[in-house]
Amino acid sequence: MRFNKKAALELSITAIVVLIIAITVLGLGIGFIKKQFGASTSILDKELSNIKEQMKEQVRTGGELLVFSVPEQVAIGKPQNVVIGVRNTAQSSNSDRICFKVEIKCIKPFTPNSECVSDVVGPVTVGGYDFVDGPVGSAHNWFKSILGEFDLKSFEGDVFDATMLVRSVKPDSYSMEINVYKAVDDKDCANADFGEKANALYASKTFILNVV
Repeated sequence: MRFNKKAALELSITAIVVLIIAITVLGLGIGFIKKQFGASTSILDKELSNIKEQMKEQVRTGGELLVFSVPEQVAIGKPQNVVIGVRNTAQSSNSDRICFKVEIKCIKPFTPNSECVSDVVGPVTVGGYDFVDGPVGSAHNWFKSILGEFDLKSFEGDVFDATMLVRSVKPDSYSMEINVYKAVDDKDCANADFGEKANALYASKTFILNVV
C-alpha cells in the first residue's frame, strides 16, 4: 500500500484553512453579540434613567405620596430593576429630615389554596422593613437590594433604586402591596418613633407581580 503524501498534505492544509475560517467567524460572532448586548444594556439604562427622572418630578411637584416602577413580569433567579419614590409633606420636629420605612408585602397568589411562601400562611413581608419584625431576613426576601429605611428632607421627595431577585417561588401571579410608614414624631431615623402601625402608615398601594 502506497501512502499519498501529496493528498495528506492537501488535507492538512484544508483542515488548517477551515480552522482559521472557523476561528475568524467565531471571533466576529462574539464581537457582534457583545455589541448587541452592550447596545441593549445602554438602552435599558437610558429607559431606567428616564423613568427615574419622571418619578422625581412626580414626588417633588405632584400630589402622589408614593410612586413606583415594577416590571410587569419577573423571572425567577433574574435580577430586575425597581424604582420607588416617596414624597414628604411634613416638617421635621428635630432636624430638617423625617424617617420613613418601606415595606413590600406579598398578599396572596392567584392560584387557590396556595401561599406566597411555603412556610408562612397568609400575607408576608418580602422586602424592605417589616413594621413588626424589622428588616426582612434572607429566607423570605424577594429583593437583592432595597433601602427599607431612609430620611427625607421636610416637604421634599426622592426616588430610590432597588433590585428584585425572586428565588424559591412558584411561578404564579401574586397580589402585592407597598406600604410606607412615617415616624409619628416627625424625627430623623436616628431618633424616630413609629408608634402604632395604624398611626405610622403614610401611604399604601397595590400591584400585581407576574413571576415566571
